[in-house]
Parts: sequence; structure tokens; C-alpha cells
Amino acid sequence: MSLFGLKDTGVFVNEHVQTTYSGNQIEFAAGEKVEIIEKSDNGYIVSKGKAKVTVPTEKVEIVNGKDIFKVTKNTSIKKDGEVVRNLFIGEELTLEEEKGETIVAKCSDGTIGEVSKDSLDLVFTAKKQPEAVNVSNVKKAETTNVVNAELLKKEEEEIKKAAITKIDKATQVKTAHAVNSSAANVAIDSAMNKLGSRYIYGATGNGGYDCSGLVYSVYRNELGVNVPRSSREQSRYGQQVSKSDLQKGDLIFFNTAGRGVSHVGIYMGDGDFVHASSGQRKVMVSNLGENYYSSRYVNATRVL
Repeated sequence: MSLFGLKDTGVFVNEHVQTTYSGNQIEFAAGEKVEIIEKSDNGYIVSKGKAKVTVPTEKVEIVNGKDIFKVTKNTSIKKDGEVVRNLFIGEELTLEEEKGETIVAKCSDGTIGEVSKDSLDLVFTAKKQPEAVNVSNVKKAETTNVVNAELLKKEEEEIKKAAITKIDKATQVKTAHAVNSSAANVAIDSAMNKLGSRYIYGATGNGGYDCSGLVYSVYRNELGVNVPRSSREQSRYGQQVSKSDLQKGDLIFFNTAGRGVSHVGIYMGDGDFVHASSGQRKVMVSNLGENYYSSRYVNATRVL
């Protein structure tokens, strides 16, 4: 029996794959919004396209009645004045409380803290819009939006041109430790031995890999490095390193879906990296100089 009077909106707190009764797999990305039709004994019944599936309740956070903001500039989330972590451009936050020039927001990973409003855009509002509209106010707002859009575009271009990823004081390290070269060579050799393997979402071997599954297989299963399973969690594991300080065996991360980190590769040197590409459907080698990857680069970590 449904617990909802109307259809609700939910946000996936992490990546999830659900198999339908017909055997098809439906993929949900972390931060993806879905329409919740009702709540069953087994979880939430959600719709995606023409498909309707039941997903575990712990995978989805209800956001009805709460505004959703998207991060548009490099910034951090703070608690009691202390930086908790960096926020990713494109990451979506749920409003908990308005506080003047900041908001108290909740991230998809459960982190709660204060974020400056000037680094955010409102992308979903639960507030009912007024029926009457002042035309002069609309024209003024449209002019303001155009100016803000131009400023945002300029800021994004400056960010993309930056050679070094900005790291806040909570994660900043003045000098990165030298990578274990022998372990790095083992990691690269292992990943290269998997070239041509099929891309399979959610797989860590046994016929294929997804991007974070390839890293998980190489670093955790073969080298014993305790990396997390998802690319977003992997991007926070280990020691943050700048793009100019990349060494063989470092993990490099990209925002390919517009919702923060969503892809990972293993750096090989000379700009090359090996990764499981969802677009090419296989494990392959690409280069950071390619426009697609250079424009979507987020950060890098050293785990060896």
C-alpha cells in the first residue's frame, strides 16, 4: 500500500543497478533524481523511462519539500567553521536550512554542513510558485540571469584552464610522497593485461569491468590496497595529488555525467591512462590531452 498521497521525488545516494522481472538491467547514477510511485514491502517503486522497478529504501533519499542545489564553482562544505571536504562541480545538495549567505546542505554521501550560496545554483524547488507575476520583475530577473550565466561561463573556463586541482586545507599536502614504483608497474601491467575486456556495469572481473571495478580488481584484489568500490569514494581515498605531480599508478578522476566524479582511470605516464570505457564498451588506453578528458578532469589520488 502506498504511503504517499502524491508522487514523490527521490535522489539515489550512490550508484545502483536494478534487474527487472524480464531480466533487463536499469542503471541509476549517484545523485540521480527519480519519481517514486509508491512504497512496497520490499522498497520504493520508482519509474525510469517506461520501466518500473523496486529499489531498496536505503538507496534513495526522499527530497520532496526540500530544494536541491547544484555546485557551480569550486567550494567546500564546512561544519562548525571547519572544512569537511571539497565539493565537486555538478554535485547536487539537498537544502536543510537557510542561513543568510550560506545554506545548511546535505550531500548524497550523507555529509551535512554549510555551503556558500554564491557557489550554488537552485535546480529544484519544492516551493509553490505564485500565480501572479510582475512583468517588470521578470524582465529584471532575465537580465540578471544573463549576466550571471556569462560570469559563470567565464569562471568555468578559468577552472578548466587551471593546471592544478584546488585542494582545501582539510586535504592539502605540501609535498606528496613518492609513489611505490614497483607496485605501480604491477598495477599498470595488470590493467594492461585486461585491455579489450568488456565494459560491464557493476563488474570487477569474471567477464568484464566497469571503471571503478577495474581499479578495485587491480588495487584491492591483486595488490591488497583497500580502495573503496565506487569512483566517487575512490576519489577521496589516499593522498590528493595535483595534476602537475601525477606519477605512474596514481588514480585520476573525471566528471563525465555532470554530477561530480563518475569515472576513474589508472595513470601510466606521459598523459596516458588505462580505464574501462563505458562509451567504447571495453578496457582501453586514452590520453589526458584529449579534449573530452581534459575538460572533465576533477582530481587525482595516490594510493601506492
